[in-house]
Amino acid sequence: MGTKSTASLVLVVVCASQACTCGHSPLLTNPDSSDSASEGSDGGGLAEPDALADGYIGIPNGDAFVVVNTDAGIFRCYITPCQGKVYQCGNCIDDDGDGLIDSLDPDCLGACQNNERGFLGNIPGQNNAPCKADCYWDQDTGSGNDTCEWNHHCDPFEQAAPAGVNPEIGCSYDPGQHFPGGDSCADRLAAQPTTCATFCGPLTPNGCDCFGCCENPLNQGHYVYAGSVNQAGESTCNASPESLGDATKCKPCTPVPACQKRCDDCQLCFGKTSLPPICFPDAGGTPDGGVAGQCPDGQPACGLPGEPACAPGSYCVTGCCEFVIP
Repeated sequence: MGTKSTASLVLVVVCASQACTCGHSPLLTNPDSSDSASEGSDGGGLAEPDALADGYIGIPNGDAFVVVNTDAGIFRCYITPCQGKVYQCGNCIDDDGDGLIDSLDPDCLGACQNNERGFLGNIPGQNNAPCKADCYWDQDTGSGNDTCEWNHHCDPFEQAAPAGVNPEIGCSYDPGQHFPGGDSCADRLAAQPTTCATFCGPLTPNGCDCFGCCENPLNQGHYVYAGSVNQAGESTCNASPESLGDATKCKPCTPVPACQKRCDDCQLCFGKTSLPPICFPDAGGTPDGGVAGQCPDGQPACGLPGEPACAPGSYCVTGCCEFVIP
């Protein structure tokens, strides 16, 4: 993930022999290395920036990766599907024209997102049951495959708040809501089924719960709903400070601790795309290709200069390589 820019982009098809099932690699600082040279379908290495044609070349329909040439350097990108479908945050295209593609764009929080202009998933059918919520970060509605269950009627921020700042327009606070099986709002705040964590946990960005309620990086301890929309149903919450600082755009919400992921000081997370110098004591306050504590349990790290590419079948989600849903 990176800072928004207006860098020009050039895409070139390089290989038609590898599966399109992994996320972005970080910057290729040596595109002519023997590693790179072995990957082209013709045995050649990646093209030098000056050799790449100006403008876009069509994204391939079959198995292929493309090279992205930006002002920041050269990147290799694999088209990454979510549950068998390819969306804007996994298509290797700069859909919003900001100079950043897919997981390099701070508005992209996973391959299951059809929107590079904000955090709303923008997928037909995603969480379309009024006020009810299942895993926010996958591409379907209903809890049948993930068993995550929440209801915006349980959120106190729906109480006596004007429509412009309610997490979900049209809901009203009702702590007496009950879930299938008789669970109350308090029960679901405290516990979610194990399968919810197993299925939705890897897709959930650091700093968020599995229902799209995320800690505001500009106001720690306060949370905003990634799926915030206006009265017209348009996405209003994005990674810009202007949006994150406006409660009518990134609306306040109550996180569900039962499926909430922490964001420690030396981790990338929702809306946070760089780490403080204290995280790099051995590199004079700059990234050196590895950050202690960036990812848990030895999980591959990504998203910072010098860090290796995610393995095939994974996507860079807030600085850690996570497996995508096949």
